Amino acid sequence: MKATQLATLIVVTLISLTSALSNQLLAKEASKNKGTIKLTNGNFERVLGGKKDAYMVVLLTSTNPQIGCTLCAELEPEFSTLADSWYQDHRDGLSADGEKALFFAKADFEPKKNNEVFVHFKVNNVPRLLFLSPDQDFHSFNQINLPGESGLTRIVAVLNTLKDATGISDFQVHQPINWGSIAITAVSTAVVTLFIKKYKPIAVKLATSRAIWGVGTVFVIVLWNAGYMFNSIRGSQFAGMSQDGGAVVYFMEGQQQNQFGIETQIISVIYGILASCTVGLIAFVPYAKQFYSKDKAGRPSPSKASLIELVLTLSFLVTLYVIYSALTAVFGLKSSGYPFRLFKFPSS
Repeated sequence: MKATQLATLIVVTLISLTSALSNQLLAKEASKNKGTIKLTNGNFERVLGGKKDAYMVVLLTSTNPQIGCTLCAELEPEFSTLADSWYQDHRDGLSADGEKALFFAKADFEPKKNNEVFVHFKVNNVPRLLFLSPDQDFHSFNQINLPGESGLTRIVAVLNTLKDATGISDFQVHQPINWGSIAITAVSTAVVTLFIKKYKPIAVKLATSRAIWGVGTVFVIVLWNAGYMFNSIRGSQFAGMSQDGGAVVYFMEGQQQNQFGIETQIISVIYGILASCTVGLIAFVPYAKQFYSKDKAGRPSPSKASLIELVLTLSFLVTLYVIYSALTAVFGLKSSGYPFRLFKFPSS
């Protein structure tokens, strides 16, 4: 009798561990992380397997900088926006008519915590966005294709795919509000408004200054050429890590179509120095020569003016050569076949 009771207890325990969670329990799990269920080796079979009544959207990704998955970094906030939007309007995971349920789950690769999830779905590259219907068993699933456009465009595309697949119509995207940006904009606007109101003549002079407009225009051109817009659209991660995790990586070697955010800053500085040296040669050197053409007593001093002109010209030219050498070295990192080099740095 005791053996029978023990066997029954074991069977019930195994069934409870392997059977799918109810919608109520799935909603409870989702509430722990703003609508996203975290998958681990210990819970993924109960969350995704067994008989279930809910549609499941599963993201298998790896945002670890050592992996270097740019698309994973892009998709991370987009998936969070989708999951948060659904959770915001449907805390219980059910559609408005109460007939359909939808839940979001994610596994961000960690070898000791969720490697079995990736093995089960036979994932050899990330990211993967999977879709499981209630009528599908644990071993069958569909893959959602990810559009090339990032940001809101990709979010809306995936949303429309989910609406078509589930028949759920009451699913709207709620973009997160960037309160920090709003605060900075409000404070900046207030400061500028007060300045203009109090110092109107100075403000008009600054607004009509050709020099300020010229510097501002060059700054925008340099920033855009360095890849700022690329990073804004793609949501590039700031920097990477070496394979052993012992060093920060600033450039993606051998990849011309991808870059880290810090690369934009480095290239912007390089372009800025090159532009400044060029302007210095064109405008500052002649001005300095003219300024030192006479001494304090007003007498001509051509030798001093020539010396100043020579020193400044050589300084700008040497700086141009060295900095342009750094630029060609970056091209060499980004493209292994790039043949040009102006200067061989000692470290290389």
